[in-house]
Amino acid sequence: MDTVIVLTSMTYAYKAQEILNRQGINNSLTRNAQTARIRGCGYGLKIDDSQSGYVQKLLSENGIKIAGVTGAGKK
Repeated sequence: MDTVIVLTSMTYAYKAQEILNRQGINNSLTRNAQTARIRGCGYGLKIDDSQSGYVQKLLSENGIKIAGVTGAGKK
């Protein structure tokens, strides 16, 4: 199952994707109603569940504001 890290804006989503790509973490940009219900722009990054904790920490350390998390990686 995948986890979606929901971001507060499209700008943060693109910045977060760049950070993950530099680290070699597979991800895909997504936008759907499920992410929009949480808060923000509805953009999120779909990642493997096994990477969820690390990705959340990495993004926070790089100043990326996370609006929420969906899927099995939800804290």
